[in-house]
Amino acid sequence: MPSCREFDALVTPYVDGEATNAERALVEAHLAACPPCRQRAAAETSARDTLRTRLCRPCAPDDLRVRCLAASRARRSLGTFFIAASLLLVGGGVLLYVLTRLSPTVLAAQLMLDHVKCFAVGRPTSPVDAGVTEQQFERDHGWTVRLPRAAVAGLELVGVRQCFCAQGGATAHAMYRFEGRPVSLYILPDVNRARATAGVFAHDALIWSRDGNTYVLLGQETDAAMQRLAAGLNQGL
Repeated sequence: MPSCREFDALVTPYVDGEATNAERALVEAHLAACPPCRQRAAAETSARDTLRTRLCRPCAPDDLRVRCLAASRARRSLGTFFIAASLLLVGGGVLLYVLTRLSPTVLAAQLMLDHVKCFAVGRPTSPVDAGVTEQQFERDHGWTVRLPRAAVAGLELVGVRQCFCAQGGATAHAMYRFEGRPVSLYILPDVNRARATAGVFAHDALIWSRDGNTYVLLGQETDAAMQRLAAGLNQGL
């Protein structure tokens, strides 16, 4: 049976339905014997269900969707557009990555789901020390993460979690509050990407690489505020 620390790395794939049969058996054995982890798994499942309900709700009237479907069948030249638009699906809170992994929008969409889920489950609000948090993260997960020593007015580090990304695998999720609002910085180790921006589901993402790592800043702030936050965090690395 996995320990609580090992369970931490398995709970998200388990809730997402991405765990192997062997991993599922280990997680379910641990859940049966550990009430705190059972409560956490239930909270993550609830958050995923909420995301699925909100993000999969049709946005257009039924008659408009019927007309669009008819038009796509009548005009095969438009078929590629409708197929591409339908590839990004949310099922059980999990994006099906049929689009290229190099797309900034696809990366931002996956991390946006994780951002919303992590803040919904943990609801962190108390500031934490970056140095102490780095040490705890290394003890818990076995790898080193360097957090920015940022000096941005109104920005507070409130926690760090190990999450998972389709491109980079294990990812450090630094959780911040900016004037009380949730902002995330994802650190993808040993991944290099071109600087880019993306917007998805009312969230904006700024992506850049430095010293062999990729950083993704995610939030619902103004463009000017996001640029200021990214500059401050990058300067603090």
